[in-house]
Amino acid sequence: MKKLSSLILAVLAGTVTHAQSASESINTFALDLYRSLKVDGNENLVYSPFSITPAFGMVTLGARGETLNQLNTTFHFGDNPKFHQWVGKLQQSIIKSSSADITINVANNAWLQTDYKILKRYRCDLKGNYKTSLYKVDFINDPEAARKTINLAVEYDTKQHIKDLLPQGSISNLTRLVLTNAVYFKGKWKEPFEPEKTKERDFTLADGSRIKHPFMTADKTFGYFKGNNFAALEMDYKGEELSMLVILPNEGKPLSEFEKAFTAEKYNEVVKAIEPQKTLVFIPRFTIESGFSMKKVLGEMGLTIPFSDDADFSGISGNKDLKISDAYHKAFIEVSEEGTTAAAATAVVVAMKSMPNFKVFDANRPFMFILRHKPTNTILFIGRVAKP
Repeated sequence: MKKLSSLILAVLAGTVTHAQSASESINTFALDLYRSLKVDGNENLVYSPFSITPAFGMVTLGARGETLNQLNTTFHFGDNPKFHQWVGKLQQSIIKSSSADITINVANNAWLQTDYKILKRYRCDLKGNYKTSLYKVDFINDPEAARKTINLAVEYDTKQHIKDLLPQGSISNLTRLVLTNAVYFKGKWKEPFEPEKTKERDFTLADGSRIKHPFMTADKTFGYFKGNNFAALEMDYKGEELSMLVILPNEGKPLSEFEKAFTAEKYNEVVKAIEPQKTLVFIPRFTIESGFSMKKVLGEMGLTIPFSDDADFSGISGNKDLKISDAYHKAFIEVSEEGTTAAAATAVVVAMKSMPNFKVFDANRPFMFILRHKPTNTILFIGRVAKP
């Protein structure tokens, strides 16, 4: 039966056991998506599974039958009815890591057609699990005004870093509900880099060509691990509850090859193996913004029914008149001497006279990065620097 209306999912970006379960689901999906995006390693990339998962969690609350099964499988939600409560509590526990030096904002919003009725149970589930705020807009009579209203709200929640999340044409008079999640992070390094030490150096691209770019430099104690074919560096933010993990394949090993085998299990192994070591670090400053429609890549991951006329979201309105028309995600990250904001020359050789106890981490070629919450091991942002 042809659907009478559509639902657009817009994405921005308990106990220890329950937190671990929610975190593991987010991390597993994060790496599943990373491998499925099929980017050849020549492009920069950033996205936030910590944003995508709750947004799809909100729509999953109203899914039934095979629609629910596919969502649970793709996002590793499992079949425990309390799982969404765990994700919501994980969100809140991570928000509590905010301080004078760390800002973490999360906003879950539902945008509902003015006269469209949703079930009281669904409304309560949104509020109870994800602390979702409900707003009414008029998609039917002025879809463009509704789109602009939603985009402005997302822009506000991300401190103006994410603009135009919903592209023109994404909202129509068939739209009945838009669910958005916006995440904003700004953190200062525990050990800031000294700006006067930032110098231009060579960065080797995937094709072997070189560009000049400003590199931050420090010789301090960082988390470090040397694997068989890669090195990992962990840089803490103030408060030491959040960190950036940088993963650098050995020279001569393409990042694209390394990425194919980087699973959630491998991520956990790296995190456990990290140890404090005196390390000489060279890392480029970078700013990355990514945005994409998720419908195609999620379809390739097996999520097809929720986007089709066979979708069953009767838990939202009591009727089978809704489907997801598309899902949109944007993310932004900026890494500088002071720290990180996320919502992604002349060659100078620096040599030490002797450094018998130093490790050297020189990110002068494409690398992965992961911004994570250490107490729960949750991946908040993940991406690739192919060209800083």
